[in-house]
Amino acid sequence: MRNEFMSFPRRHHFKKRDRNRYQERPGRPQTMNELVNPEHTGSESDYLKSLVDSQMKVTVVLKTGEHLRGHIRYYDRYCFSIGLSANGPRLFLRKSSVCYIAEE
Repeated sequence: MRNEFMSFPRRHHFKKRDRNRYQERPGRPQTMNELVNPEHTGSESDYLKSLVDSQMKVTVVLKTGEHLRGHIRYYDRYCFSIGLSANGPRLFLRKSSVCYIAEE
């Protein structure tokens, strides 16, 4: 007896969808952190500008555990400057080395 049903070819002629196709598009954020990055929202620069304008004393805690107290004097995209006293030296710190900034 012959098989009455025809068998389908095993090869598919359709391409499988790429699950990561959305993430591979240029100009699209790839992670959730990039969606809410403070650099993209402008909140980080607004906060640092308010600290510079008000000359408020702050404590900067580094990732190494060190505490620095002073006034924020200058900032840009990757670093900022803190003056430890009015006539004292100014330190330039990379933002990536800072754990947090606390107002006093």
